[in-house]
This record gives sequence, C-alpha cells and structure tokens, in this order.
Amino acid sequence: MRSLFGKMLAIYVAVIVISFIALITILSSTFEEYFMSQKEKMLIEQCEKIQQQYVKVYERGSLFIDKERLKLEMEALDRYLNARIWWVNRLGEIYIDSEIDDASWLGEKLTYEEVEEVFKGYVIKRKGRFKNHFEESVLTIGYPIIVDNKVEIALFMHVPIPEIKRTISDVYRITMAALIFSILVAFIGVFFLSRNLKKDIKNLNDAVKFISKGNFDKKLNITRNDELGELAQNFNNMAEDLSNLEELRRTFVSNLSHDIRSPLTSIKGFLQAILDGTIPKEKQNKYIKIALNESERLTKMTNDILDLSKMESGEINLSKTEFNINNLLINEIDKFETRLIEKNIDVELELSGGNDIVYADKEQITRVIYNLIDNAVKFVENQGKIGIETKSKKNRIYVSVKNTGTIIPKEELRHIWNRFRKVDKSRGEDKGGSGLGLSIVKTIISNHGENTEVRSSEDEGTVFTFTLSRK
Repeated sequence: MRSLFGKMLAIYVAVIVISFIALITILSSTFEEYFMSQKEKMLIEQCEKIQQQYVKVYERGSLFIDKERLKLEMEALDRYLNARIWWVNRLGEIYIDSEIDDASWLGEKLTYEEVEEVFKGYVIKRKGRFKNHFEESVLTIGYPIIVDNKVEIALFMHVPIPEIKRTISDVYRITMAALIFSILVAFIGVFFLSRNLKKDIKNLNDAVKFISKGNFDKKLNITRNDELGELAQNFNNMAEDLSNLEELRRTFVSNLSHDIRSPLTSIKGFLQAILDGTIPKEKQNKYIKIALNESERLTKMTNDILDLSKMESGEINLSKTEFNINNLLINEIDKFETRLIEKNIDVELELSGGNDIVYADKEQITRVIYNLIDNAVKFVENQGKIGIETKSKKNRIYVSVKNTGTIIPKEELRHIWNRFRKVDKSRGEDKGGSGLGLSIVKTIISNHGENTEVRSSEDEGTVFTFTLSRK
C-alpha cells in the first residue's frame, strides 16, 4: 500500500484495532468482576428478603413453615433468578430444593465446611462446581437465616457462571460491533481526507516543479486552516520572494553593468583621447584626474561587494570597544559639509545627554553611520532637512537618521535592506551607487546582535534606526 490512502487507512485501522484490543484486555477482568459482584449483590438482597419474610412468619407464632408453599415460592424465585436454591437445616439436610425436575438432593446431608460456616453466622461466597455436584461452574452464596440471634436455616443459592459469562460475551459482541463500525467510519473518513490531501499535495508538487524551472509566478490556491494550508501560504511567500530576488538579480546586473561600463567608458575615452593627442597637453591633467576618480569609484564598488560577502560569511571578526556614539555622529556629519552646503540642507541634531557610551566595533559602526548619512544626503531634496537623533532606553542606545523628501512606498520598505536594491530608479548623478550601502548597514548591525528599522511617512519623512548596546 504505497498510496497515501492505503497508508493512512492502515495507520487508522491499526490504531483503532490496537486501542480496542487494549481496551478489551484491560476491561475483560473488570467486566467479569463487575457482573459477578452485581450478581452476588442481587442474590444477597434476595436472601435478605427471605430472611425478613421468615422472621415475620416466626413472629406471628408459626413454629412451622408450610413446606409445600415455601417450595413453590423457591421454584418461582429459581425461574426469576435462574438460580438453584437449597434450604439446609441444622442437621445439614437439604429439605427444600427449588429444582422441579430433580429431587435427588432432598434429604441429602451436607457435611461441608461451607455449611458449618453459614451456621456460624457467616455469609459465604464460592466459585466452582461446589464439590463436583454441578456439571458447570456456579457462583454460590451461603446465607444464614437468623431468628432470635440463632441460625435456624442455611440458605444456599447457586447461579451458573456460564450464564454470567454470556452476559459478558454480549458486551464483547457490542464492543466488536463498535470496532467494525469504527473501522468503517475510519475508512470513509480517510478516503475523503486522503482524496483532498492528495489533490492539494499534487498541486503543491506541480507548483514546485514549475518553480524549479525558473517560473516564479505560480501561486497555490489552497484554502485550508491546517499545516498544509500554512505550507501553501509559505510556498506562495517563497515564490514571491524568489520573484523579487530574480528581479533584484536582473536589476543588479543592469545597474552593475551600467555602473561599471560608465566609468570604464570614461576612463577609456579620456586615455584614448590623450594618447591620440585630441586633448591638449594643458588639459590632460584635468581628464587624468577624472579618470582617476572613476577608477576609485570602481574600486569602492568592488570593495563593497567583497566586504559584504565577507560580512555575511562571518569572515570579518568584530573588534568591540567602548566609545562615545554622539561624538562619532558629529565627526561623520562633518565629512558631508560640502555636499550639505551645495544642497542648502538644514541638519538637526538631537543627541541624548545621558550615558552615550556604547560597546561595539567602532570601525564598522562608523561605516554604518556614514552609509546612512550618505543615503540621507542623496535623497533629501534641495533646502530639505536631515535629522540625527540618539535616545537612551534601558541598556541600549537608539540611533536614528532621517531626511525629508520623497516617501518610500510600503511595498518597497520590505526589500529596502536587500543588496543592490535601489528605491529611486533614476540615474541622477547624486543618486548613483551600487545599492549595497543599506545591505551593508543591515549586515553589520545584525552581526552585532542588534536591530534595524525603517519607516517612511509624510509627517516625519524617511527614518532609519538601529540599536547599540552598552557594556
């Protein structure tokens, strides 16, 4: 049974059968003991009633009991209880037997210890063939009939144990019927369940094959509230992420090709023009400096890619020290003085006045701050504002860099930390770059075991926040 239906049915049936077998095994002795005790209780109750009737007759002054009438009553009680009843006198003689068709026991003298125990006032309970006098096992109750604190009669009731076992067998038959019914219900339930599961799993399998071929547009329409539904939702999320990643890859290849081709074209053009003599000697230094700047931009881009790869693979070890985060922020903002003046940008500093000493890798955090400020300067509009803020909460410092300008859509915020992601697709001179800056920020902060956050709204602009711990 290699099918899903066969396997599930086998498991369900095995569990049900094992459960029923265990249940029957555990309860079999309990059932027998219960029915035996109930039968004993019923017989003793009947003996008590006989005792009460005997005492009433005696109290009315009747010294002798009508034997024939008593025998008729015992025969009726025999049929009612399916029990053979003996009345035994103090001599040990059976003088009343409830069995109509067998009078061989009448007058039989019993000398067994059970009889002696009853005449001593004890109620006895025995199981067996009662000294081999019965062809099958019986449950025997011996009950003393007491008058004036003296045992006058020993009353014995014998009930066939097979009769009791037949009652237990009826319970077993009901249990077996329940077992068969349970298996039938399990079969029907598993059939419909496995059919739906098989259909959904097949859809999932087909979708996986589709995506494995590079097609990321496949979506699963599985509306379930169980683990398979969760798997389908995660699959759809994965497909969307792969689609975004593929878009990022294509965008990266396009951007990287453009970013590399542009400076290389400039360098090649200027050098060729110098060699050809197209550029006069008095202007050659100017164009050589331009070529040098372009080569430095290529070098920085290459270094960023290599550094990010090392950071993500854990090859760069952190060298943590204690330093003043506010002083570091002030030093880094000073590096952008020229660009801030060119765009007439207003810088607002709100630095915490308390304990601003953090424990981190100063070189790496310097790179984080530089990238965030550089990003803010790139995307803030002319005559806009840039805000730098630190807040102290418990054992952490929250550092925020924000800028006014174009608001980033929510769908873009999900992917803003991805490498090579460029929110602004325009190729303006000031907005160039490889799209690695924010990815480097995220990786450095994550390596510190800290958190990053970004939000963008009309009220406060675009805000990047990261945390640092104190020692």
